[in-house]
Amino acid sequence: MFFNYIEKNINKKQKIMKEKRRFSKSIATFGLLLILFFICFLLGGCSQTNNKRLERDSDREFDNGSGIYFYSISEEKTSDLAKLCKVWGLAKYYHPEVVSGNINWDYELFRVMPHVLEEGADVNSILYQWIHSFDSGISIGSKERQYQIPQDIIQLRPSTDWCRDEKYLGEDLSHELSKLLDTNIIERENAYVSFKDDSPYPFMENENPYPDMKFDDTGYRLLGLFRYWNIIEYYYPYKDVIEEDWDQVLLEFIPKFVQGSDYESYLMTISELTTKIHDSHAVVEDKRGDTISTRFGLYRFPVNFVIIDNKVVISKVIKKCGLEPGDIVLKVGDKDIEEILDNRRKYISQSREDTGSLIYYDLFRTNEKYADVTVIRNGKTLVVNAKASQKRITVSVETRTQAMEGGKIYYINGSLLKAGEIERTVNKWWNTQGLIVDLRNYPSKEIAFKLAEYLIPTKKEFFIASIPNREVPGEFYYTVPYVSGKPEETDNRTLKDGVYKGKLVIIINERTISRGETTAMSLKNTPGSVVLGRPSAGANGDVRRFTLPGKISTTISGFGIFYPDKTPTQRIGIQPDIYVEPTIEGIKEGRDEYIEKAIEIILKE
Repeated sequence: MFFNYIEKNINKKQKIMKEKRRFSKSIATFGLLLILFFICFLLGGCSQTNNKRLERDSDREFDNGSGIYFYSISEEKTSDLAKLCKVWGLAKYYHPEVVSGNINWDYELFRVMPHVLEEGADVNSILYQWIHSFDSGISIGSKERQYQIPQDIIQLRPSTDWCRDEKYLGEDLSHELSKLLDTNIIERENAYVSFKDDSPYPFMENENPYPDMKFDDTGYRLLGLFRYWNIIEYYYPYKDVIEEDWDQVLLEFIPKFVQGSDYESYLMTISELTTKIHDSHAVVEDKRGDTISTRFGLYRFPVNFVIIDNKVVISKVIKKCGLEPGDIVLKVGDKDIEEILDNRRKYISQSREDTGSLIYYDLFRTNEKYADVTVIRNGKTLVVNAKASQKRITVSVETRTQAMEGGKIYYINGSLLKAGEIERTVNKWWNTQGLIVDLRNYPSKEIAFKLAEYLIPTKKEFFIASIPNREVPGEFYYTVPYVSGKPEETDNRTLKDGVYKGKLVIIINERTISRGETTAMSLKNTPGSVVLGRPSAGANGDVRRFTLPGKISTTISGFGIFYPDKTPTQRIGIQPDIYVEPTIEGIKEGRDEYIEKAIEIILKE
């Protein structure tokens, strides 16, 4: 369905690309974003493999180890390494020789780091001579900018003012780095963060995963930190809303990466680092592809839970285990539930403290098949010897798509729709009094656009994305808005005349994430629609994956997603018009109070 939409726009985008000169690259990116975003939205991500043999690949000096080993660090040397990280990262994305693939920049880090670590080292002089030695022969600053981005559509600017701070860097190093800021490099196919043709997508597959890394190798451990820190510094669209001093995070984590000497300490420190960006899209997988949460235990209680008034309440029992719906959990074993939550939040990134998919899947992990769980049940405190399982649990809403209230209302479970089902079922709900669209599950790819064609009278903007400026690492700019609704020309075989006249109620909660949030933004444009539930997860924008040394992978939100007026959604979520708080009584009775409230709204005169 999205592909038909794409095909109709290709010719128009190509025409725009030919008509513009200075701004042509930017406009092309806008159009191609529409194409590529929709494709990746459907497929759940994009991938790129670069098999080209580059000059940097011939540098093998440190294949068997960096040769850098130490397990404690002074405050002064921590600051020196932080400076090295920032200089290394700027050159990684701005220096022509590094971007072209001529230099193994990881190994250059290992060459310069021992000199920076020497006591009494003149770090600014060392770093100046190091950077200056990579003379590219290119007259830096002479190339005309090709991506002329108007100031009013820039969403995020790079944090590079420190390059001009001579007090911090010294005159020579400051001047050298300031020149790099004007390199204006467009071609980045071979860069560590690469772009292909006119695609707006940043790809990070050119990073070496170093699967045979030795985990007591301090140089490689710090490479993992430096790689992650700089990807967030230059290619994370929400760096301005993480509410962390990113420079201070670097200073905090250098000693943490230095102090460990084994795989588990390295893995868990990476996981802790990802929580500092506060992004529920940030998931860490170990070298076997298992999520970090497997470290919390092999078994899980087969239950779902919800947080009500800061209490963890069992909301559903998937398999009989001793726990019951409505149980308020106080302790698992000898650990208070708050202590367990704090432990999970230390290693699992959350956009909002009340969200995060891995929290829901893995709060109740344990290393034992049976564990004592202290709960409040019917007002009494008791200890239940609960049985856990190694089977995967589901947190989805299982209510099937169906007519309700004697056919007056039609309910759509957003995740259960099959391709073409909206068109096939339209006659079942077209004349109903109301339509409920439940987005508490991850929704079908069709809803945001196909269902909107039946609900919204004309095409209407519902979100705007921000994408990276390949010429200026660290800069993101807004694209043209995305629209949904009834098209001007309709296919009479699939679209009815006019639009649906009944009431629309959209259900969301803290498990509505990513595509679910975008879908809610689209359907919310339906006249008279009501969004009810609890705020959504606040994590949106096409997941980007990259690998750290040791073949540990992680993900981030790769594009910024905003309302058309540029109001943010990340870490805020979609806010309901009507707040619905499930109750312990309703849970115990097996009621879905979200659906009940939606029915009440529709049937209300």
